Amino acid sequence: MKMAEYKFDPVAPEVMADPGPHFAELAEKCPFYHYQGAAGNFWITSNTDEILKEVLVDSPVWSFKWGNAAKDTAHDTGIVTDPPFHNKFRNALLPGLNSAQIKRLQPRIEALANELIDKMLLKERGCLHDDFAMPLPAQVMCMMLGAPLENHQQYKLWADELIELMFHDTERGSHKAIFKIIYDHFMGLVEERRTLLTKAGIEEPELHHLGDVISDDYISRTLCVRVEGRRFTDMEIVNVCTAFMTGGQETTTSLITNAVWRVLQDRALWERLQVQPELIPVAVEESLRLDPPVLAHSRTNKCPVSMHGHELPERSKLMFSIAGLNRDPKRFPDPGKFDLDRPLNQARQHIAFGSGVHFCIGAPVARLEAQIALQLLTTRLPKLRLEGDGTRIATWMYWGRHSLPVAWG
Repeated sequence: MKMAEYKFDPVAPEVMADPGPHFAELAEKCPFYHYQGAAGNFWITSNTDEILKEVLVDSPVWSFKWGNAAKDTAHDTGIVTDPPFHNKFRNALLPGLNSAQIKRLQPRIEALANELIDKMLLKERGCLHDDFAMPLPAQVMCMMLGAPLENHQQYKLWADELIELMFHDTERGSHKAIFKIIYDHFMGLVEERRTLLTKAGIEEPELHHLGDVISDDYISRTLCVRVEGRRFTDMEIVNVCTAFMTGGQETTTSLITNAVWRVLQDRALWERLQVQPELIPVAVEESLRLDPPVLAHSRTNKCPVSMHGHELPERSKLMFSIAGLNRDPKRFPDPGKFDLDRPLNQARQHIAFGSGVHFCIGAPVARLEAQIALQLLTTRLPKLRLEGDGTRIATWMYWGRHSLPVAWG
Protein backbone atom coordinates (compact mmCIF):
# COMPACT_ATOMS: atom_id res chain seq x y z
CA MET A 1 0.00 0.00 0.00
CA LYS A 2 1.28 3.48 -0.86
CA MET A 3 2.22 5.70 2.06
CA ALA A 4 -0.39 8.31 1.16
CA GLU A 5 -3.12 5.66 1.32
CA TYR A 6 -2.30 4.42 4.82
CA LYS A 7 -2.60 6.17 8.16
CA PHE A 8 -0.75 5.14 11.30
CA ASP A 9 -0.66 7.11 14.52
CA PRO A 10 1.21 5.56 17.47
CA VAL A 11 -0.62 7.80 19.95
CA ALA A 12 -4.13 7.09 18.64
CA PRO A 13 -6.28 5.66 21.47
CA GLU A 14 -6.87 2.35 19.68
CA VAL A 15 -3.12 1.91 19.05
CA MET A 16 -2.21 2.85 22.61
CA ALA A 17 -4.76 0.32 23.91
CA ASP A 18 -3.36 -2.62 21.91
CA PRO A 19 -0.26 -1.60 19.95
CA GLY A 20 1.02 -4.99 18.79
CA PRO A 21 -1.59 -5.72 16.08
CA HIS A 22 -1.38 -2.14 14.80
CA PHE A 23 2.41 -2.25 14.47
CA ALA A 24 2.03 -5.62 12.72
CA GLU A 25 -0.50 -4.15 10.30
CA LEU A 26 1.84 -1.23 9.59
CA ALA A 27 4.61 -3.71 8.78
CA GLU A 28 2.32 -5.60 6.40
CA LYS A 29 0.65 -2.70 4.63
CA CYS A 30 3.25 0.07 4.69
CA PRO A 31 6.68 -1.14 5.87
CA PHE A 32 8.23 2.29 5.23
CA TYR A 33 6.16 5.16 6.57
CA HIS A 34 6.55 8.88 7.21
CA TYR A 35 4.80 9.91 10.40
CA GLN A 36 4.01 13.55 11.12
CA GLY A 37 1.76 14.15 14.08
CA ALA A 38 1.47 14.66 17.82
CA ALA A 39 4.33 12.25 18.54
CA GLY A 40 6.79 14.08 16.29
CA ASN A 41 8.16 13.91 12.75
CA PHE A 42 9.99 10.72 11.85
CA TRP A 43 10.20 7.83 9.43
CA ILE A 44 9.33 4.27 10.42
CA THR A 45 10.80 1.10 8.96
CA SER A 46 9.20 -2.25 9.71
CA ASN A 47 11.25 -4.18 7.16
CA THR A 48 13.01 -7.02 8.96
CA ASP A 49 16.06 -7.20 6.68
CA GLU A 50 16.46 -3.44 6.70
CA ILE A 51 16.33 -3.29 10.49
CA LEU A 52 18.72 -6.19 11.09
CA LYS A 53 21.16 -5.66 8.24
CA GLU A 54 21.27 -1.89 7.85
CA VAL A 55 19.98 -0.03 10.91
CA LEU A 56 21.17 -2.13 13.86
CA VAL A 57 24.63 -2.93 12.56
CA ASP A 58 27.81 -0.88 12.74
CA SER A 59 26.50 1.52 10.11
CA PRO A 60 28.23 4.48 8.48
CA VAL A 61 24.78 6.07 8.13
CA TRP A 62 22.67 5.32 11.19
CA SER A 63 23.91 6.74 14.48
CA PHE A 64 23.00 6.11 18.09
CA LYS A 65 24.86 9.11 19.51
CA TRP A 66 21.78 11.34 19.42
CA GLY A 67 19.82 8.82 21.45
CA ASN A 68 17.15 6.28 20.55
CA ALA A 69 14.06 8.47 20.94
CA ALA A 70 12.10 10.26 18.22
CA LYS A 71 13.94 13.46 19.18
CA ASP A 72 17.55 14.18 20.08
CA THR A 73 18.17 13.18 23.70
CA ALA A 74 21.91 12.60 24.03
CA HIS A 75 25.18 13.21 22.26
CA ASP A 76 28.18 10.91 22.18
CA THR A 77 28.45 9.86 25.84
CA GLY A 78 29.16 6.46 27.34
CA ILE A 79 26.84 3.78 26.01
CA VAL A 80 25.07 6.30 23.77
CA THR A 81 27.84 6.34 21.19
CA ASP A 82 28.75 4.67 17.92
CA PRO A 83 31.48 2.11 17.19
CA PRO A 84 34.37 1.81 17.55
CA PHE A 85 34.22 3.73 20.85
CA HIS A 86 30.88 2.15 21.80
CA ASN A 87 32.38 -1.33 21.53
CA LYS A 88 35.29 -0.36 23.78
CA PHE A 89 33.02 1.22 26.38
CA ARG A 90 30.66 -1.75 26.28
CA ASN A 91 33.55 -4.21 26.64
CA ALA A 92 34.69 -2.36 29.77
CA LEU A 93 31.27 -3.03 31.33
CA LEU A 94 30.57 -6.58 30.16
CA PRO A 95 32.76 -8.47 32.69
CA GLY A 96 30.40 -7.33 35.43
CA LEU A 97 27.59 -9.18 33.67
CA ASN A 98 29.33 -12.41 32.72
CA SER A 99 27.80 -15.82 33.44
CA ALA A 100 29.56 -16.14 36.80
CA GLN A 101 28.20 -12.77 37.95
CA ILE A 102 24.69 -13.65 36.78
CA LYS A 103 24.86 -16.96 38.64
CA ARG A 104 25.88 -15.07 41.76
CA LEU A 105 22.82 -12.85 41.40
CA GLN A 106 20.25 -15.64 41.23
CA PRO A 107 19.88 -16.47 44.96
CA ARG A 108 19.76 -12.78 45.81
CA ILE A 109 16.99 -12.15 43.26
CA GLU A 110 15.09 -15.19 44.54
CA ALA A 111 15.35 -13.89 48.10
CA LEU A 112 13.97 -10.47 47.11
CA ALA A 113 11.13 -12.06 45.14
CA ASN A 114 10.21 -14.37 48.02
CA GLU A 115 10.15 -11.44 50.45
CA LEU A 116 7.70 -9.62 48.18
CA ILE A 117 5.47 -12.70 47.90
CA ASP A 118 5.59 -13.13 51.70
CA LYS A 119 4.10 -9.63 52.01
CA MET A 120 1.49 -10.39 49.35
CA LEU A 121 0.37 -13.46 51.29
CA LEU A 122 -0.61 -11.25 54.21
CA LYS A 123 -3.60 -10.16 52.11
CA GLU A 124 -5.79 -11.70 49.42
CA ARG A 125 -5.65 -9.22 46.55
CA GLY A 126 -3.68 -6.27 45.30
CA CYS A 127 -1.86 -4.79 42.33
CA LEU A 128 0.76 -7.03 40.75
CA HIS A 129 2.65 -3.97 39.51
CA ASP A 130 2.86 -2.27 42.89
CA ASP A 131 3.25 -5.38 45.03
CA PHE A 132 5.73 -7.33 42.93
CA ALA A 133 6.60 -6.37 39.34
CA MET A 134 7.79 -2.86 40.17
CA PRO A 135 9.71 -3.39 43.43
CA LEU A 136 11.55 -6.54 42.29
CA PRO A 137 13.47 -5.01 39.32
CA ALA A 138 13.87 -1.72 41.20
CA GLN A 139 15.52 -3.45 44.15
CA VAL A 140 17.64 -5.67 41.91
CA MET A 141 18.81 -2.54 40.10
CA CYS A 142 19.80 -0.94 43.39
CA MET A 143 21.62 -4.10 44.46
CA MET A 144 23.58 -4.32 41.21
CA LEU A 145 24.36 -0.63 40.96
CA GLY A 146 25.26 -0.23 44.63
CA ALA A 147 22.56 2.33 45.36
CA PRO A 148 20.58 2.39 48.62
CA LEU A 149 17.85 -0.25 48.46
CA GLU A 150 15.48 1.97 50.41
CA ASN A 151 15.61 4.49 47.55
CA HIS A 152 14.12 2.09 44.99
CA GLN A 153 10.74 3.81 44.84
CA GLN A 154 12.36 7.21 44.30
CA TYR A 155 14.52 5.77 41.52
CA LYS A 156 11.39 4.36 39.87
CA LEU A 157 9.71 7.78 39.98
CA TRP A 158 12.80 9.42 38.47
CA ALA A 159 13.03 6.74 35.79
CA ASP A 160 9.35 7.15 34.88
CA GLU A 161 9.68 10.91 34.58
CA LEU A 162 12.90 10.70 32.57
CA ILE A 163 11.43 8.13 30.16
CA GLU A 164 8.24 10.17 29.77
CA LEU A 165 10.18 13.32 28.90
CA MET A 166 12.70 11.59 26.63
CA PHE A 167 10.37 9.28 24.73
CA HIS A 168 6.93 10.87 24.85
CA ASP A 169 7.42 14.62 25.18
CA THR A 170 8.36 16.13 21.80
CA GLU A 171 10.18 19.21 23.17
CA ARG A 172 13.93 18.88 22.88
CA GLY A 173 15.76 19.22 26.16
CA SER A 174 12.65 18.81 28.32
CA HIS A 175 14.41 16.05 30.30
CA LYS A 176 17.37 18.18 31.37
CA ALA A 177 15.94 19.33 34.73
CA ILE A 178 15.19 15.82 35.99
CA PHE A 179 18.51 14.59 34.60
CA LYS A 180 20.33 17.23 36.66
CA ILE A 181 18.69 15.84 39.82
CA ILE A 182 19.67 12.30 38.81
CA TYR A 183 23.21 13.41 37.93
CA ASP A 184 23.76 15.14 41.28
CA HIS A 185 22.39 12.17 43.22
CA PHE A 186 24.58 9.55 41.59
CA MET A 187 27.66 11.76 41.69
CA GLY A 188 27.09 11.93 45.45
CA LEU A 189 27.32 8.11 45.59
CA VAL A 190 30.42 8.23 43.40
CA GLU A 191 32.10 10.78 45.67
CA GLU A 192 31.46 8.56 48.71
CA ARG A 193 33.52 5.84 47.03
CA ARG A 194 36.22 8.27 45.94
CA THR A 195 36.52 9.42 49.56
CA LEU A 196 37.03 5.82 50.72
CA LEU A 197 39.71 5.32 48.09
CA THR A 198 41.48 8.53 49.10
CA LYS A 199 41.45 7.53 52.78
CA ALA A 200 42.98 4.21 51.81
CA GLY A 201 45.70 6.02 49.86
CA ILE A 202 44.57 4.58 46.53
CA GLU A 203 44.95 6.92 43.58
CA GLU A 204 44.52 4.33 40.85
CA PRO A 205 41.70 1.94 41.84
CA GLU A 206 41.64 -1.47 40.18
CA LEU A 207 39.05 -4.23 40.05
CA HIS A 208 40.79 -6.11 42.90
CA HIS A 209 39.77 -3.24 45.20
CA LEU A 210 36.09 -4.17 44.72
CA GLY A 211 34.66 -5.79 47.83
CA ASP A 212 37.69 -4.67 49.82
CA VAL A 213 38.23 -0.92 49.84
CA ILE A 214 34.99 -0.10 48.05
CA SER A 215 31.81 -2.12 47.57
CA ASP A 216 31.58 -4.64 44.74
CA ASP A 217 28.94 -3.07 42.53
CA TYR A 218 28.58 -1.21 39.26
CA ILE A 219 29.11 2.30 40.59
CA SER A 220 32.41 1.13 42.08
CA ARG A 221 33.25 -0.78 38.90
CA THR A 222 32.99 2.42 36.82
CA LEU A 223 35.77 3.89 38.98
CA CYS A 224 38.07 0.92 38.39
CA VAL A 225 37.76 0.18 34.68
CA ARG A 226 39.28 2.06 31.76
CA VAL A 227 38.31 2.87 28.20
CA GLU A 228 40.96 3.73 25.63
CA GLY A 229 43.51 3.71 28.47
CA ARG A 230 41.75 6.34 30.56
CA ARG A 231 39.27 6.48 33.44
CA PHE A 232 35.56 7.09 32.81
CA THR A 233 34.49 10.73 32.93
CA ASP A 234 31.85 11.76 35.46
CA MET A 235 29.27 12.03 32.67
CA GLU A 236 30.13 8.53 31.46
CA ILE A 237 29.71 7.18 35.00
CA VAL A 238 26.29 8.81 35.35
CA ASN A 239 25.39 7.52 31.88
CA VAL A 240 25.93 3.99 33.21
CA CYS A 241 23.90 4.73 36.36
CA THR A 242 21.06 6.18 34.29
CA ALA A 243 21.08 3.19 31.95
CA PHE A 244 20.70 0.90 34.96
CA MET A 245 18.00 3.09 36.47
CA THR A 246 15.87 3.17 33.32
CA GLY A 247 16.71 0.00 31.40
CA GLY A 248 17.06 -2.04 34.59
CA GLN A 249 13.64 -1.12 35.90
CA GLU A 250 10.81 -0.14 33.58
CA THR A 251 11.42 -2.71 30.87
CA THR A 252 11.73 -5.62 33.31
CA THR A 253 8.69 -4.45 35.26
CA SER A 254 6.72 -4.42 32.00
CA LEU A 255 8.11 -7.82 31.02
CA ILE A 256 6.84 -9.33 34.28
CA THR A 257 3.40 -7.65 34.17
CA ASN A 258 2.95 -8.43 30.47
CA ALA A 259 3.92 -12.09 30.91
CA VAL A 260 1.65 -12.63 33.92
CA TRP A 261 -1.21 -10.79 32.18
CA ARG A 262 -0.92 -13.04 29.11
CA VAL A 263 -0.81 -16.36 30.94
CA LEU A 264 -3.62 -15.38 33.32
CA GLN A 265 -5.85 -14.32 30.43
CA ASP A 266 -5.89 -17.96 29.37
CA ARG A 267 -6.06 -20.03 32.54
CA ALA A 268 -4.83 -23.09 30.67
CA LEU A 269 -1.50 -21.34 30.07
CA TRP A 270 -1.08 -20.58 33.78
CA GLU A 271 -1.95 -24.14 34.78
CA ARG A 272 0.40 -25.52 32.17
CA LEU A 273 3.31 -23.53 33.58
CA GLN A 274 2.48 -24.92 37.01
CA VAL A 275 2.85 -28.53 35.84
CA GLN A 276 5.53 -27.85 33.20
CA PRO A 277 7.87 -25.27 34.73
CA GLU A 278 10.43 -26.11 32.04
CA LEU A 279 8.22 -24.01 29.71
CA ILE A 280 8.80 -20.84 31.74
CA PRO A 281 11.74 -19.73 29.53
CA VAL A 282 9.45 -20.07 26.49
CA ALA A 283 6.78 -18.00 28.25
CA VAL A 284 9.33 -15.27 28.94
CA GLU A 285 10.53 -15.18 25.33
CA GLU A 286 6.98 -15.24 23.96
CA SER A 287 6.13 -12.31 26.20
CA LEU A 288 9.17 -10.41 24.95
CA ARG A 289 8.20 -11.21 21.38
CA LEU A 290 4.46 -10.58 21.50
CA ASP A 291 4.49 -7.75 24.07
CA PRO A 292 7.93 -6.12 23.85
CA PRO A 293 8.35 -3.60 26.68
CA VAL A 294 9.82 -1.22 24.09
CA LEU A 295 7.71 -1.00 20.93
CA ALA A 296 10.19 0.93 18.82
CA HIS A 297 13.44 2.85 18.98
CA SER A 298 15.14 5.31 16.67
CA ARG A 299 18.41 6.12 14.96
CA THR A 300 19.62 9.35 13.32
CA ASN A 301 21.29 9.56 9.91
CA LYS A 302 24.69 11.23 9.76
CA CYS A 303 24.27 12.12 6.08
CA PRO A 304 21.43 12.47 3.56
CA VAL A 305 20.06 9.09 2.52
CA SER A 306 17.62 7.79 -0.06
CA MET A 307 15.14 5.18 1.14
CA HIS A 308 12.28 3.64 -0.80
CA GLY A 309 12.16 6.56 -3.20
CA HIS A 310 12.24 9.20 -0.45
CA GLU A 311 15.07 11.57 0.38
CA LEU A 312 15.81 11.83 4.10
CA PRO A 313 17.91 14.88 4.95
CA GLU A 314 20.80 14.62 7.39
CA ARG A 315 19.73 14.29 11.07
CA SER A 316 16.36 12.77 10.25
CA LYS A 317 14.87 10.30 12.70
CA LEU A 318 14.30 6.73 11.56
CA MET A 319 12.24 4.61 13.92
CA PHE A 320 12.63 0.84 13.66
CA SER A 321 9.56 -1.13 14.66
CA ILE A 322 10.41 -3.72 17.29
CA ALA A 323 6.78 -4.74 17.69
CA GLY A 324 6.36 -5.06 13.92
CA LEU A 325 9.43 -7.24 13.42
CA ASN A 326 8.46 -9.39 16.40
CA ARG A 327 5.24 -10.31 14.60
CA ASP A 328 6.79 -10.96 11.21
CA PRO A 329 4.99 -14.10 9.92
CA LYS A 330 8.09 -15.10 7.95
CA ARG A 331 10.03 -15.43 11.21
CA PHE A 332 7.23 -16.50 13.56
CA PRO A 333 4.41 -18.78 12.37
CA ASP A 334 1.05 -17.64 13.78
CA PRO A 335 2.77 -14.49 15.10
CA GLY A 336 -0.23 -13.12 16.99
CA LYS A 337 -0.46 -16.18 19.25
CA PHE A 338 1.20 -16.55 22.66
CA ASP A 339 2.45 -20.07 22.04
CA LEU A 340 4.10 -22.18 24.75
CA ASP A 341 4.83 -24.81 22.10
CA ARG A 342 6.90 -22.42 19.99
CA PRO A 343 10.51 -23.65 19.85
CA LEU A 344 12.62 -21.64 22.25
CA ASN A 345 15.24 -20.82 19.64
CA GLN A 346 12.52 -19.48 17.35
CA ALA A 347 10.86 -17.36 20.05
CA ARG A 348 14.24 -15.85 20.91
CA GLN A 349 14.60 -14.41 17.41
CA HIS A 350 12.70 -11.34 18.62
CA ILE A 351 14.48 -8.01 18.99
CA ALA A 352 12.94 -6.89 22.29
CA PHE A 353 16.51 -6.36 23.55
CA GLY A 354 17.68 -4.87 20.27
CA SER A 355 20.23 -6.49 18.00
CA GLY A 356 23.74 -6.04 16.76
CA VAL A 357 26.20 -3.61 18.30
CA HIS A 358 23.67 -2.12 20.72
CA PHE A 359 22.12 -5.35 22.01
CA CYS A 360 21.08 -4.76 25.62
CA ILE A 361 23.86 -5.85 27.99
CA GLY A 362 21.31 -6.32 30.77
CA ALA A 363 19.25 -8.89 28.83
CA PRO A 364 20.50 -11.90 30.88
CA VAL A 365 19.45 -10.21 34.13
CA ALA A 366 16.00 -9.28 32.79
CA ARG A 367 15.43 -12.83 31.57
CA LEU A 368 16.56 -14.25 34.92
CA GLU A 369 14.27 -11.94 36.89
CA ALA A 370 11.26 -12.80 34.72
CA GLN A 371 11.91 -16.53 34.94
CA ILE A 372 12.28 -16.36 38.72
CA ALA A 373 9.10 -14.27 38.92
CA LEU A 374 7.01 -16.78 36.95
CA GLN A 375 8.47 -19.76 38.80
CA LEU A 376 7.74 -18.34 42.26
CA LEU A 377 4.35 -16.85 41.39
CA THR A 378 3.06 -20.09 39.85
CA THR A 379 4.23 -22.15 42.84
CA ARG A 380 3.56 -19.83 45.76
CA LEU A 381 0.41 -18.10 44.45
CA PRO A 382 -1.29 -20.94 42.52
CA LYS A 383 -4.71 -19.22 42.65
CA LEU A 384 -3.43 -15.96 41.19
CA ARG A 385 -6.06 -14.47 38.88
CA LEU A 386 -6.82 -11.23 37.08
CA GLU A 387 -9.39 -8.79 38.41
CA GLY A 388 -9.20 -6.53 35.35
CA ASP A 389 -6.69 -5.52 32.67
CA GLY A 390 -5.34 -2.57 34.64
CA THR A 391 -3.96 0.58 33.05
CA ARG A 392 -1.09 0.89 30.58
CA ILE A 393 2.02 2.98 31.15
CA ALA A 394 1.80 6.47 29.68
CA THR A 395 4.69 6.53 27.22
CA TRP A 396 3.60 5.37 23.76
CA MET A 397 7.00 3.89 22.81
CA TYR A 398 6.84 1.62 25.86
CA TRP A 399 4.32 -1.14 26.48
CA GLY A 400 3.36 -2.44 29.88
CA ARG A 401 0.94 -1.94 32.72
CA HIS A 402 1.10 0.77 35.34
CA SER A 403 -1.48 -1.24 37.30
CA LEU A 404 -2.65 -4.84 37.15
CA PRO A 405 -5.33 -5.81 39.71
CA VAL A 406 -5.07 -9.42 40.83
CA ALA A 407 -6.30 -11.71 43.60
CA TRP A 408 -4.73 -14.84 45.01
CA GLY A 409 -6.75 -15.75 48.10
